[in-house]
Amino acid sequence: MNSIKMTRSFLVLFTLLVILPASGQNITTFTDANNRLYQFNSGIFTQIYYQVTKEVKVSTKYVSLVDSKGDVYAIFNGDKIQVAQTYSELVNTDHLLVVRTASVLRAFDQGVVHLLSPNAISFAAGDSVVLFQDVIGGYLKYYYQNEIHELSMIVGNYPILPGEVGANTFIYKDNAGNHKVFWHGQFYDLMNTRLPVTYAAGQDVVAFNDPQHNTFSAFDNGYIIDLEGQFAQRYKAGDNFIYYQDAGDVHKVVREERVVDLGLDLKAIDVTDSLVIYQDYGATKIWYNEKIYQLFNMVVTDYQTDGGIVAYKNNLGGVSAFFRGKEVDVTNTRVEDYKLVGSTIVLKYGPSSYAVWWNGKIYDF
Repeated sequence: MNSIKMTRSFLVLFTLLVILPASGQNITTFTDANNRLYQFNSGIFTQIYYQVTKEVKVSTKYVSLVDSKGDVYAIFNGDKIQVAQTYSELVNTDHLLVVRTASVLRAFDQGVVHLLSPNAISFAAGDSVVLFQDVIGGYLKYYYQNEIHELSMIVGNYPILPGEVGANTFIYKDNAGNHKVFWHGQFYDLMNTRLPVTYAAGQDVVAFNDPQHNTFSAFDNGYIIDLEGQFAQRYKAGDNFIYYQDAGDVHKVVREERVVDLGLDLKAIDVTDSLVIYQDYGATKIWYNEKIYQLFNMVVTDYQTDGGIVAYKNNLGGVSAFFRGKEVDVTNTRVEDYKLVGSTIVLKYGPSSYAVWWNGKIYDF
């Protein structure tokens, strides 16, 4: 195991791996008035399914759907691959589709269906990792990079708590009270305690109040750092950043030890994978990439967000967007509905009238 704890003054910053937001995601879907499912991919429309679908999800490289019988399929590189016959639970992330059918747990990854367990008790999934417990022997296991690994035998049910599995991180607590974080194929020691600890795991970072030292701390790209000398009131992790409200009620965002103060008395705070959206005295503001932006002309409360983009209806009934640091008028033509997925925005003008905004251009269907 690896363990190191450093204060902010002495942390040496470096980059192990650069993981960009889903800026390259150029896939989306829509269903016309005749229930035909279409895929938009890099400017090209293709009909990919001909019947009624119960559910459709879009990832960075595939489209998953549940057909009228409840069976789960993935459309990957033009191939239709059956993932499961019926399902009890379905989780779609940027890179993984995880399906539980009764106690059978499967993961679809890069065109391959992996049987994780025929007898899973519980599970949680991130973009690149699945943590689960097998009823046979009570073994706690995880799936990572096409392999299944055993962690330990657990007596009873292992509680996988909210916030303990992030995009590429997860928390593991053994019977001796040792708390560890998994990141990039390795485990790092956090602490030893029997006291309850609430974690917020994200991509490359995990935030927590440390009951041993009474500090607000974080695991950050292989290092453990103290962010505050007192517990934070609340906190949440995104992609390589952490939002928190300190003991003095100040809202902050930290990324690689660089802290941005958002202010006091903020409302409607929404932390997503790449953004922090909030209302500040009647203005809609966005923290993105260590800068604060204010949306002009209107207060936005009903919006969709994905990978550094916020889409919302403008005053004309069309769609505008905050696109990674810039405000964009997608269309001023009134729309019935819209859908943001990755870097695409589906515009629905009528029952069979669609267009897709992608890469700064509108593609009419």
